[in-house]
Amino acid sequence: MNSLLARYVSEQNPFMIIYQSGGGQFTQRMVYPISFDKETLTAFCCLRRQIRTFKVSNILSVAKNTA
Repeated sequence: MNSLLARYVSEQNPFMIIYQSGGGQFTQRMVYPISFDKETLTAFCCLRRQIRTFKVSNILSVAKNTA
């Protein structure tokens, strides 16, 4: 998953994630990546309409935006 996230971030194109929050809720989010390291992804989240930091361990799925 880390190599896929790194590639998508380097391309600077939006992509979809399935994310599990700390409270256990699952959401599908379109994100515009800003930065990535081994533990966190920082991106603009279209769902929340703000820059968010996501724990990589809580990202369950990553898919390139095809729209």
